[in-house]
Amino acid sequence: MMNKKFLFFMIIAISIMSLGYGQEINFAKYGIETKDSHIPRGLKVGDKAPEFTGYDQKGKMVESKKLLEKGPMVLFFYRGKWCPVCSRYLNNYQDSLNLITDQGVNFLAITPESIENVEQTVKFHNISFTVIYDCQEKIMKDYDVMFNVTKAYQDKIFTSLSTDIAKNNGRDAARLPVPATYIINKDGIIVAIQFDPNYQNRASIKWIIRNLGKAF
Repeated sequence: MMNKKFLFFMIIAISIMSLGYGQEINFAKYGIETKDSHIPRGLKVGDKAPEFTGYDQKGKMVESKKLLEKGPMVLFFYRGKWCPVCSRYLNNYQDSLNLITDQGVNFLAITPESIENVEQTVKFHNISFTVIYDCQEKIMKDYDVMFNVTKAYQDKIFTSLSTDIAKNNGRDAARLPVPATYIINKDGIIVAIQFDPNYQNRASIKWIIRNLGKAF
């Protein structure tokens, strides 16, 4: 009887841990302001993906609704050309792009950095997929990934990477996205999400390919 009780309580404890109860995220560690500020949580699987429009690196207007008429979409957010982790993932995505687009899937990046910096990022990484400058910060808001950057983190980036985040974005205040990834089917429904306040943790090519089947 004691063994059964012990096993029961162990299962309950593991379940609670898996749900994240009692585990506080150190948002400030990742530059996310929490005082009198919105904390992004991301959208959920099954949600209707917000429609958006924006200009890509070629100055062409992109409409998500029209893209979804052609096929599913992988939509991800990156912080800027100054971010080493972003650079690594952008290179990985470009190198493996055909594995995704050959399946008839649209692949798009959304960023808050200014169009001038988008052009530099595209050129530096030889990017051929669509990159959209979120000029009104609306896409980041709609997908619930945007946050105000703490003063401490702004100072850290300025000191270590010689970058003023607000200036890099052409803004008067520093705001960034959680570098989340959404996979959206042709009906505009979100079928898979990778969302983590820790900017080191992002959707890998393997994760994307493994979850693409949910979009068909």
